[in-house]
Amino acid sequence: MYPEPLMLHDIKKWKNYPRLLTSYRKEMSALSDSRLHESFYRDIDFGTGGMRGEMGAGTNRINDYTIKQATIGLAYYLLEKNPRPINIVIAYDTRTNSKRYAQVAARTLAYYGIYSHVFTNPRPTPQLSFMVRYLHAQAGIVITASHNPPIYNGYKIYDQEGCQFVPLLADIIKEKIRLHGDYFAFELPTYSKAKQAGFIKTLSSKDDVPYISFLNALAIRKNDNKTIKIVYTPLHGTGYAFGAKLLATAGYQVDVVKEQSFPDAMFSTLTSPNPENPKAFILAEALAKQTGATLLLATDPDADRLGVAIKQNENFTYLSGSQLGALMLDYLLKNKPGTNQDVVISTIVTPSLGVNIAKAHGLETILTLTGFKFIGEQIAKLDKVKKFYFGFEESFGYLLSSQVRDKDAFQAMLLAAEMFNYYQQSNISADQALIALYETYGYYQDELMNFDLPGSMGMTTMNNIMNHVRDNPLHVLDGQSIIKYEDYLVQQGQNIDGTIYDLKFPQSDVIKLFISEDSTIVFRPSGTEPKLKVYVSMVDKDEQISKSKLFEVKQAITKIMERFIKP
Repeated sequence: MYPEPLMLHDIKKWKNYPRLLTSYRKEMSALSDSRLHESFYRDIDFGTGGMRGEMGAGTNRINDYTIKQATIGLAYYLLEKNPRPINIVIAYDTRTNSKRYAQVAARTLAYYGIYSHVFTNPRPTPQLSFMVRYLHAQAGIVITASHNPPIYNGYKIYDQEGCQFVPLLADIIKEKIRLHGDYFAFELPTYSKAKQAGFIKTLSSKDDVPYISFLNALAIRKNDNKTIKIVYTPLHGTGYAFGAKLLATAGYQVDVVKEQSFPDAMFSTLTSPNPENPKAFILAEALAKQTGATLLLATDPDADRLGVAIKQNENFTYLSGSQLGALMLDYLLKNKPGTNQDVVISTIVTPSLGVNIAKAHGLETILTLTGFKFIGEQIAKLDKVKKFYFGFEESFGYLLSSQVRDKDAFQAMLLAAEMFNYYQQSNISADQALIALYETYGYYQDELMNFDLPGSMGMTTMNNIMNHVRDNPLHVLDGQSIIKYEDYLVQQGQNIDGTIYDLKFPQSDVIKLFISEDSTIVFRPSGTEPKLKVYVSMVDKDEQISKSKLFEVKQAITKIMERFIKP
């Protein structure tokens, strides 16, 4: 089966390029036929999340040349859209090659006469979003693979509003890449020469001040006595720069997990640098036992996601993204009441608890496709009457202020610290706060089921599963009555009586099944990982019934997967 004709052409092109970096040439020589196939069987996808994948040689890998190619596409787009001079802000995380790839991007832009403002050290993704707006730049680039394993890296583009490129803009970049993206056609200037020529300007620690000052001003209950003890860990990521400093400046007693307080591209103290996973908190829990801390906070490598655990009795309770989002929104509404001009924005895969809280308080709500780029897009579309109030998604992303247009772990961290400090002083546990919401809006049982499907065969399997669900959505789950479904690929929904309605969302390979208006199952291939994600949210006024519903639906989903995924 290997190699395929197109792949053979690309391999030959790489091997025949006389100035191919030696490391890539050696890697290609050492690869097995199957690994060579995986590295070259396609061009790495440039989607709404930019690019993300394994690092290495090949068209389907993150490397100097695919980074250069994406930046060529961005350069052509910017030159057609903007008068000169054009300025870009570039940030990068703590991963292997992140700084190098950031410099490749800056060198590529310099080749086209575009100016780059490049951070001298790893900095958080939300700070990049803030700085694009603060410096009135025309775009931004972040080199990161978020919480993926160490072998991954990625490339994200931001528009002049500090928002990740949405599908329309991503498609334009893809077309520019198709027309102009021959990364072997020309050599780049060195970083030092581009800097000497004035096309690269560096951002140092003094340039952190505007973002830090902005964050310090966000507190709602500024005069509260700060009695809660906190343990914070940046999980070897960009949060090391000023996460603990922000908490200390706000008056909190905070201890940092020293073993995870410095950049480490291999995330050597972790099985996964993902604050959504309680295993990422093992060292934080150990430190909390020594210090008596009751609140654990963790940010992912690019510091846009926040994970939270709160001590209850002798154990720590780990909050899901939707639980924390609902608690934050409820706290905000009680301490900074909104109006009917305020808007809360969430996503179609996020359980409806937060949206129902907002509606009950008279706020307008907007749902978007998965991904904070769509929340950022909706913020930009709000007219002068409507005001952004809060945005969140189940994957541990939150936003309080629209001066940033991506999820911001630091905004969320400061709000979480303030909220749980207030609860502690009021003798309210996290469980009590959640139960109060559940008693009002129903008991929510939520779970994200991840199915790993790597490589070309995994992609085929993923497509087969989605087609199976799409072929008979009302009856695809054994024993479950589906009242309607929404297919975002064809942009239509259908009720059980056969009536069809249009969906006002961009086209996306997502299917949402409804057992009730609030009990839903969403099938969605990940845009950044080789995974099929299934989001399950079951709701009932009776807690035990909601738990039983979740168990039954998970069993039905597992049966589907067993038909397609062989052990």
